[in-house]
Amino acid sequence: MTMRQYVVQEVELEIDDAAIPPPLYAALREGRYEHSEARALKMLLRPGDTYFELGGGVGFVSTLAARIVRDPSRVHVYEANPELIPTIERTWAANGVGGSVYNCMLGTGKGEHKFYVSQAFWASSGQIDYGRSRVIMVPQRDFLKQLEFKEATFVLMNIEGGEGELLIRTLPARVRVVVAEFHPRIIGQATVEALWANLGEQGFRLAKQASTPTVKAFVRWPAVSHA
Repeated sequence: MTMRQYVVQEVELEIDDAAIPPPLYAALREGRYEHSEARALKMLLRPGDTYFELGGGVGFVSTLAARIVRDPSRVHVYEANPELIPTIERTWAANGVGGSVYNCMLGTGKGEHKFYVSQAFWASSGQIDYGRSRVIMVPQRDFLKQLEFKEATFVLMNIEGGEGELLIRTLPARVRVVVAEFHPRIIGQATVEALWANLGEQGFRLAKQASTPTVKAFVRWPAVSHA
């Protein structure tokens, strides 16, 4: 194992070279790694929020979130790949932040779920095998119950198509922001548009300045009375 160090937006990272393909290496080296998620986070996350992330990766985005929230008890990260848990904890420690990280998937109800672990960590998924993956079973917790229990107000997810199962549901009223990378090549454009429509029916509106073609940010606005 060869570890390489990076600094992206003042976040120190240490990642195994074997987990980084050339495009990701360039993004890390040039400071573009997860730039869309980071931009939305900096625009919309507030110190009083409870941050809830699905797909923790190497801990980069959650480190930025922890710096804004400034309360480790309000930072909750769910990562299905057990090999990434030490990386997330190492990133937090190197940057002087903290939170809670859970090795599980979120879905409908409790149980176990198949997960495809790729050597390139970003290609690991509970929905699709990109090839040459190792299949494991991971615990599953109920998505809505976890949102309620943690009293989440800000939800961020990048879970390679898993958004199709989760964002079609009705979110707790205290959730005010949803930031998600959508994957139409996995779940289909019609499903993506159905997810957007469902969020709209719950009072969420697209925050255009905080969104990009692949990462969309939605903010819930108070209902307007037409009486």
